[in-house]
Amino acid sequence: MKLYISHEIFLWFGLLLFGIAGFFLTVLFPQPAGFYAFVAVAALGGFGVSVYVWYTKSRGKQLICPSGGDCNAVVQSKYSKFFSIKLEYLGMLYFAAVFLSYSIILLTPQFFAETFRVAVMLLTATASLFSIYLLSVQAFLLKKWCIWCVLASMFSLTIFFIALISAEGAAAFLGRMENMLEMLKFAGFALGMGGATSAMFLFMRFLRDSDIDEKELETIKDVSELIFVGLALTVMSQFALYVANPAEFMESSLFLVEMLALFLAAFAAAVFMIIYAPFLVFVPFEKIPKEDRRAGFVALRRPSFVLGALALSSWYFAFATNFIPEYGLLALLFAYGAVLALSVAASFLWESQYRGGPAAK
Repeated sequence: MKLYISHEIFLWFGLLLFGIAGFFLTVLFPQPAGFYAFVAVAALGGFGVSVYVWYTKSRGKQLICPSGGDCNAVVQSKYSKFFSIKLEYLGMLYFAAVFLSYSIILLTPQFFAETFRVAVMLLTATASLFSIYLLSVQAFLLKKWCIWCVLASMFSLTIFFIALISAEGAAAFLGRMENMLEMLKFAGFALGMGGATSAMFLFMRFLRDSDIDEKELETIKDVSELIFVGLALTVMSQFALYVANPAEFMESSLFLVEMLALFLAAFAAAVFMIIYAPFLVFVPFEKIPKEDRRAGFVALRRPSFVLGALALSSWYFAFATNFIPEYGLLALLFAYGAVLALSVAASFLWESQYRGGPAAK
């Protein structure tokens, strides 16, 4: 059995990182220009996803979906069209329209009346509701997931969220909701840290017999879903707090490092769940002979430990930034780097218990 990871998965992560990178535009540019730039970048990411799905389907190829889902069953289902129009066409049209609209608003805001902005806002609201509908279809009707469809929905929901909080009067409203937003943020931390800690604990427990079976893998996946729910709550509430007090947060190195840690936690968890988790049942956690069919999966063992350590330590460091005094950006980055280095070193030591790889004949 050979290990094969399609290059298309790297495209998925590239689009994800491209969309996430738009967040930092809100810090680099004054408001609301930074928000408009974020929306434009997210729209480009969504357009890229839609183009990829269209390109793959139009050539009769199969979508790569290694996360345990079934992308092709989703994109070929009866729900893949809306009034006989393929959803990838609607996706390309919508994301292109949003990108052009917000790019024009960003570059020439004086030429557009409030009516135009409201119309664009209604468009993003409609698209976000449609995205929630499509996610519900995957969860409850098809009971299958497509990571490309989920990514497109994430971009759509992000666009609406950023467009909403960039609207006039949003900052004042969010300022009045500050206590509620703080509660949501820490609820997100509880779910995210709890999910990451529980997944790591289960991983350790299941390795007592030096093997991860299908049932144990599904348990880890189920618990890990809490991480992404917690991440959504934490990031959205923290970003809303930033909108309510932009001057305060823009001067805060703690805020920047906290968001960086959360993004790294999300990225590490996503890489683990999408690329590595599907192969865990084949990864040997004991010494095996070279002719064993699982020998080719030994290379996945150490990265699995490292990714778990990075995600867990990033969650705890992000949480700690809410309680430590303000320091310079370089000092905080150094501290975060030291925490990551220690966590990686610990993961190496842990993985060394299972080292040895394939035994010689």
